[in-house]
This record gives sequence, structure tokens and C-alpha cells, in this order.
Amino acid sequence: MDALINFFTLRPTFTFFGLKIVWYLYLVNVLVQAYLYISGITQALAQRGISLEMWSPNFLPYLLGVIAQLTIVRLLLEVAAIVISNSPTRSQKA
Repeated sequence: MDALINFFTLRPTFTFFGLKIVWYLYLVNVLVQAYLYISGITQALAQRGISLEMWSPNFLPYLLGVIAQLTIVRLLLEVAAIVISNSPTRSQKA
């Protein structure tokens, strides 16, 4: 119950191992979403007889968005790691 209360009161609830798991899950999510997005676009273009080179200029904004999301999430996880490392443990409170 304490973990649930800490989660909703914005107190640190994750450990470093938990942050690693969150980071790798997020990376897998980004890769799956990118694959689905690109495969959907290539299928739609193939059905209309349009070559991939016609769409390639539109790939740059998508790529920049993915890089920006990865950077922001990584930054937030690093801040969370700093908060975890500076927060007192339960044994220090007693």
C-alpha cells in the first residue's frame, strides 16, 4: 500500500533497477511503434504504386520526433535517478 501512496503523492517509488526496466521497456516500445509506423507507410505507398523515395523527405520530422522523445525520457530518468540517490532510505529515517 505504501508503494501506491508514494506513487500518487509523487514520492520516489522506483529503485535504480526499476528505472533500468522502465528505460528498456520504453526503448522496446519506441522500436515497435517505429516499425509499425514505417511498415504501415510502406504498405500504403506500395498499394498506391508510389516509391519510397517520394516519402523519404517526410521521414526526417518523424526521426526528429523519435530522437526528441528518447532524449526527454532519458533526461527524466536521470533526474529520477538523482532524486533516488539523494533520498533518505527507511533505515536512515529511524
